[in-house]
Amino acid sequence: MGKVRIVLVALCLWAGSSAGLANEGGGGGEEGGMEYLPLEAVLVNLAGKRHYLRADIQLLVESKEDADKIKAHMPLIRHTLIMLFSNRDPAEIAAVAEREKLRQSALEQITASLEQVGADHGLEDLFFTDFMVQ
Repeated sequence: MGKVRIVLVALCLWAGSSAGLANEGGGGGEEGGMEYLPLEAVLVNLAGKRHYLRADIQLLVESKEDADKIKAHMPLIRHTLIMLFSNRDPAEIAAVAEREKLRQSALEQITASLEQVGADHGLEDLFFTDFMVQ
């Protein structure tokens, strides 16, 4: 029983240190590489009386410089997401396939919004890191 306990403690310590490493820094690993840019959680009302959506989103950009450029347009990006997500039917986004369509649509609309204001953005992709409908 003692060996099992030691193994469990070692696994917990290893998992904790791995989680800490995963939460550090942007992302690319090498200077000038791809970067993940976390957004502040988006919270919107859905159709119906008491439904809402909370989404944590990260943008994948080509470089740290592009991440800095995108940060300058964060109000535009948040507005675009809020307008896209608001008043959707909760049943509409319950299926994984529909969430993927919503993700693609969010990426397309953010890209279009950034291009409309002439932003050189380097935006590559968008990921939902947490998605809660209630």
